[in-house]
Order: sequence, then structure tokens, then C-alpha cells
Amino acid sequence: MNKAVKQNKKYSLRWMTGTALMVAITLVLANTPLGLIAMPFLRATTLHIPVIIATLFLGWESGVICGLVFGISSLITSLNGGTFFAPFFVNPLVSVMPRVLFPLAVYGISGLVGRFFKKGKVGETVTYVVSSILGTMIHTTMVMGMIFILYGSRIEAMLQNGLGVPESIAKNGVGLGIAVMGVTNGLPEALVAAIIAPIVLLALNRAFSGRER
Repeated sequence: MNKAVKQNKKYSLRWMTGTALMVAITLVLANTPLGLIAMPFLRATTLHIPVIIATLFLGWESGVICGLVFGISSLITSLNGGTFFAPFFVNPLVSVMPRVLFPLAVYGISGLVGRFFKKGKVGETVTYVVSSILGTMIHTTMVMGMIFILYGSRIEAMLQNGLGVPESIAKNGVGLGIAVMGVTNGLPEALVAAIIAPIVLLALNRAFSGRER
């Protein structure tokens, strides 16, 4: 969490305002093409970025709140179908739980990485970039992992019965196919987060530097 915000009284007006803003951005992304990018069998997302920003600037509590909004929005969107994986995201264990938990990983990673770098712009930038990349990868791994654990046998049955499954699964089998799709979608998401989140966070640090929290 940003050192300046950390000095605040917990759940101050500024904390609540910042969290509400990140929630609002998440909702905007969830309801516009900017948030869920439709792909042939899956939706790549940018909704994890406000969650990362909230976590690293305001703390894990704010990140969890934004993650919950992210997860619920994903669940609601999945009710409309549209992709092969959409029915699986109706299950909160797939759509909601990973989105609530991954901010904790982001927060932990930032604390760990921050120990190896001196305070300052370079150290903050490295911490933000690494936390954004690893946090996004953990998020993707949890989502795709839950799909495999809960629905792997169902997808396998679909594959054996000749029903329509993603090409990656048809070629590689269920386990490897889901892993390949996770990497295919997760890497672009991690790259986008590693660019946008640090830029926003550094700008917030400058904006609030030296001000009373």
C-alpha cells in the first residue's frame, strides 16, 4: 500500500472515496467493450487493473472490495452466454472467488518485492510492475484452475462426444488445452496491467505526495 495512504486513519473519507472510485471504474469497464474483450471461446479482461491499483494504493481491503465487484460483474455477464466458457462462470467459485482472493496475492507480492528495493521512484516502479504481472498471472491461474477442477470431466465428455470445444482443447486435451488458453489470455492481460497500473499508481503518488491524508 502507498506509504502516504498507509498513514491515514483506516477507512477514512479519502479511503472510502478512492475505493468507491475504483469500484465505479470497474463497473464502467464491466459494462463497456473496454472491460471484457470478446475472444472466440473466452473473454480477456481489463477489470483486474482497478483491483490491482486499489490494492497497491489503498490496501488489500479496498482490493478485495473491487475484486468482489469484478467477480459479480463477471458472473452477471456470463448469464448472457456468448462463449464456450460462459456457463462455467455462472459458478461463483469460478467467477467470484478468484477475483476476491487475488488482491491478497498482489498485496503480499508488493510487500515482498518492496523489501529488496530502496524507497524511491525506481523501487516503487519495479514493485508495481512485478506485482501487476504476478498478480495477473495468479488471477488467471486461479480462474482457469477452478474451471479445470470443477468442469474438466464435463469438458472431456464434450470432447469425446464430438461437441464443439476450443481448438486448443481439441488438439491438446483438456488439461493442457485449458493451460494453453490461460497463457494465451493471461500474458496479454499481465502486459496491459504492467503498463497501466504502474503509470496510474506513480501518478497518484505524485498527486498525493506531501499532502495530508
